[in-house]
Amino acid sequence: MKTLVQVSSLLFVFLISSCDFKEDYELPSWDIEASAPIATSSVSFDDLLGDTTLSIDTLGDKSLVFVYQKDLVEYNFDEIVELNSISINRSEDLGNVDIDDVSFSDGAALPATLQNSAGFPLDSPFENVITNTLEYDATDDFYSITFADGIIELAIKNEFSFDLSNINITVQAQSQDINFDFPYLSAGQTDTQTKDLSAKTLDGLIEVSITNVDIPSQNNLFNFSSQDSLLLFVAINDINFDEADVVLPSQELINEDTTFVFDAGGALLNRVKMSSGEINMDITSTLKSVLKFEYNIPNATLNGVPFSVYREIPAEGSINETISLANYEFDLTGQDGNQTNTIYVESYARIDSTGEQVSISVEDGVESSISIENIAPSAAWGFLGQDTITESRETSFLDLSALKGDIDFEFVEVKMVTENNLGVAADLHVMKIESSSNTSSIELESPLLASPFTIAPGIESLDPANPVSPTITEIIFDESNSNIDKIVESKPNSIAFDFEMVVNGDNNNQNDGFIYLDYGVSSELQIEIPVSMKASNMVMKDTVDVSLSVPEIITDGSFTIVVNNGFPFDAEIKMELMNNAGLLLETLESENIVRASEVDIDGVTVASTNSVLKFPFEDLSVLLARTKKIGIEITLNTQPSEQFVKLYSDYSIDMTVIANFEKLISQTILE
Repeated sequence: MKTLVQVSSLLFVFLISSCDFKEDYELPSWDIEASAPIATSSVSFDDLLGDTTLSIDTLGDKSLVFVYQKDLVEYNFDEIVELNSISINRSEDLGNVDIDDVSFSDGAALPATLQNSAGFPLDSPFENVITNTLEYDATDDFYSITFADGIIELAIKNEFSFDLSNINITVQAQSQDINFDFPYLSAGQTDTQTKDLSAKTLDGLIEVSITNVDIPSQNNLFNFSSQDSLLLFVAINDINFDEADVVLPSQELINEDTTFVFDAGGALLNRVKMSSGEINMDITSTLKSVLKFEYNIPNATLNGVPFSVYREIPAEGSINETISLANYEFDLTGQDGNQTNTIYVESYARIDSTGEQVSISVEDGVESSISIENIAPSAAWGFLGQDTITESRETSFLDLSALKGDIDFEFVEVKMVTENNLGVAADLHVMKIESSSNTSSIELESPLLASPFTIAPGIESLDPANPVSPTITEIIFDESNSNIDKIVESKPNSIAFDFEMVVNGDNNNQNDGFIYLDYGVSSELQIEIPVSMKASNMVMKDTVDVSLSVPEIITDGSFTIVVNNGFPFDAEIKMELMNNAGLLLETLESENIVRASEVDIDGVTVASTNSVLKFPFEDLSVLLARTKKIGIEITLNTQPSEQFVKLYSDYSIDMTVIANFEKLISQTILE
């Protein structure tokens, strides 16, 4: 709004020539006048206030309005709902792979050579009457197996009509045979023995050898039947192995439901919707068969479809995969539907038999690490807990410090506006509001500060774009219920607040609370003051840069300011001459007053007034040459003094500064 005009004073040079002059001729002199505009300035109310926000009352008469907004509290999703990551690490080895129990039976008869002895008592024993090797093919279960655990059970039954003794039976093993000894077995009797198979290695073709059977001497007649035999029953049970060559059977390695409980602070949630999150799946298999893996979260759905992952891990292979959970909705009521913050997952892993022999070790198996991480819900439902927010803060206030002098606003209204987007109520208690300026402080006095205000919950809508209709609660301080006008008119530079907000203070939303991301509860201070005011000695200032070329000898001079006043205020104007650093050199004052603009019956300017002010000076040659800036100070007063005046955006005081010089010029006439 300022224009710099660089002007050199007018220099008139008169050349006087003559052919004949006397030496004592009296030298002539002249007074030369020069005038020129050197600067222009236009000062509006907006310029006066600097960074203070002004707006135009678009719904009213287009007058100016002070506007101030300041956030006081912001309580959002992250402060209510924060779900922790969960993970499960597990290892399943082939020690849990099933190899079926093995069992078989067979019998051993007496040799035919003993048949001739039938019908006679045995005066002396028959030794080593039975030697035989029984074989069983167990290769359908294993080709070779080294046992970590297991037992072999051998039962024998004496079907003969006579007693047996010194029965020795051996099961062949690769490193050390397994021996069974039965000292005596009466006719018709059965006896059983078990042996530990730990660290034993058996081939799939199992050999059981009868190495000795004696018939002791006995008084009874020795009766013999070719149908009788020594029966053997062999069973291998509780098989756990270290190593094995097997045809790996089809089997389920994992079949498990796992429950996870999220830590959600004090919230007890029954449902959440994810904005982001991921399942990280890291599975390694050393099995010689393809591992078929399935991971389900039945109560996590996307468009009604439950979360389910099926993967096939190659033989001796691995997968490492991240799966997004964005937009999935989680039912957190658990498997039974009566819990909170709870999900359950289903894990399955199985192998199918290939029908081929493979070498396996107890160390072979599956290593899995599955985690749900980086969870960021976009909405949550349930009991949101209870929280108390206490704030004591000081913040910059509406900057009216540029309004020098006494100001009286016609109407002052300050609002604390709380917007609640939560599905729970809140209580707001403003305990103290205090303003401070450079010289004083004023505490707000109002009956509204005596008790908390209830903030009603927001209303959930069915519109995904706008899921919540907030409730707005306004606390209004004006001249009827407070001293807020004195606070504003004291032109404070800061304001301090002490307040408390209790979210869900009544603790009554055990199940039906809700919260959406970016839809919390917030309070802000709102001030809109119509610029309708009375002013006494209100000061407005402007500074313009100038460059003056000053005559060497000035007999007289002045500045003239041509003023066009669009404000309904009388104005007094003074000039300040300053150097390049802004240091005051001289102050020039005018005795005249700039009259207020012409206004209509409503006090609105209808015509500007024009005034011409003169600022004379003498003997300022040196100071004027040093003058690089001119400050213009305008003092405004309401006319009449008790009338409130509205201000408009087009109001301004326009000024043109003119420099006037009178210079004495003398010229010596030389021969």
